[in-house]
Amino acid sequence: MRFTEVKMKRLASTHLADIYQGLSSNFYEVKQAVLSEKEKAFADFLVKDISRGSSFKGKFEGISKDFFDDFGEAVIPIVEMNSLSQKMPSKQVFTELLGGMIGAVSKIDFVKEKEFFSEYVLHNAVGLKQLAFFSLDDNLEELMVNGQNGVFVFHKMHGMCKTNITIGERDLDNLVQKIASTIGKEFNQKNALLDARLPDGSRVNATLPELSPTGISLTIRKFSPVPLTILDLIENGSLTSEAAAFLWTMVDGLGTYPQNILVAGGTASGKTTFLNILSNFVRPSERIVSIEDTIELSLLARENWVALEARNYSGSEITMDALLKNSMRMRPDRIVVGEVRGSEALTLFTAMDTGHQGCLGTIHANNSRETLVKLAERPLSVPQAMLPLLDFIIITQRHYSKEKGMQRRVTQIVELSRMEDKVLSGTLFDFDPKHDLLFRTEIQGRVVEEMAEQNSMTKNELKKEIEARKSVLDWMIAQGIRKPLEVLEVIDSYYFNPKKVLSTISGLQ
Repeated sequence: MRFTEVKMKRLASTHLADIYQGLSSNFYEVKQAVLSEKEKAFADFLVKDISRGSSFKGKFEGISKDFFDDFGEAVIPIVEMNSLSQKMPSKQVFTELLGGMIGAVSKIDFVKEKEFFSEYVLHNAVGLKQLAFFSLDDNLEELMVNGQNGVFVFHKMHGMCKTNITIGERDLDNLVQKIASTIGKEFNQKNALLDARLPDGSRVNATLPELSPTGISLTIRKFSPVPLTILDLIENGSLTSEAAAFLWTMVDGLGTYPQNILVAGGTASGKTTFLNILSNFVRPSERIVSIEDTIELSLLARENWVALEARNYSGSEITMDALLKNSMRMRPDRIVVGEVRGSEALTLFTAMDTGHQGCLGTIHANNSRETLVKLAERPLSVPQAMLPLLDFIIITQRHYSKEKGMQRRVTQIVELSRMEDKVLSGTLFDFDPKHDLLFRTEIQGRVVEEMAEQNSMTKNELKKEIEARKSVLDWMIAQGIRKPLEVLEVIDSYYFNPKKVLSTISGLQ
């Protein structure tokens, strides 16, 4: 064992894996015996037959014919109908399979945890197979297969971890080809890059050995079926309820003066998650058009929302810039861009300049100064004179501590303004790393004054409105309201009748 591979103290243990502290990276050691010996043998038997995609032929000692009849009716037809020997299941199909699987094993006494057993079998039969542990552990955010150099994962608490899993090149190629087949893309010497979205929403990137001497690479970023809400971020310390209420007001603009906002940060700093949360502050009466390279936004119950996705396969390319230009003909009240990285940046600022208020998006940059420099330089090429059309830059960063694990934080909320031909920035909220806290600075800023004027209010009245929204957020946290749709219901109710919501809050406190 190399010096860099020395394992130190155990950080955590679950039924799936033991996690150890390491020098260069932590270790995620998958437990091979997650099932009893008999459960494992039965699971392997089922995996083998399901993978064939045809009706059962074999027998298993101690399992009655009734089980195989039930299983053959509830599971195998779904496998055959959806060609799951060649394609990955969608979320809906997997849910149907899981329901049938649980029902079939419900009377098998030696299977102790019916749901976990069923998930284990299905993920190994029609999912990621040798890499199925990734699907089974909700704490894993990203899977990275570096050809012959091993398999790594990114853990929510323990960061980057090396695993004890190996996967042969043939098995890896079969898995990647299955992913490509699922989405109708070619993955071969002529098309050696694969950038795709799985049916469950997870994002996939793969490369062939022609591009890397280490062999095939595969990266999967897991899609969370239940998106985080602003309350989750307040509770985990990503920002304060004061900052959240301020941003709620800025995104909404009191229905008349919404602000243009970019969320900036490094890789996996939580930019898209935060953009999704900001988008859910848009009033339900407004029409949203979102443009993404690969769809990741989830606006839940919103009906007047069109999600557009760029495409580049089978000789056909539709860029984000083309989609953004088209979106302006769709009568959007709000334009949301997943990440500006090319010519679509100028198109977005042109939209702001022609009266499209409340535009939202993300950009890969580490601070507000870097954001402005990047916007002005090629390939984004936004003219200096247009930069003040952007009202706010929100900075997100990722931090790791031994005590708290991996943490994502909003570290700055920066307001932009113009003085003659110069772009000025003022930090309204700043991060104190010593106390792990986002605090309000003494800078007053221009937007509060402008928004108050636009709504025939005084600055103090607008500040009281922000305080009222803070009380709504604090109340939801105190009441244990966490489900995304429940949070949206309270926010939408506040838009419809704020006095009634505030009266309810005061009556229940």
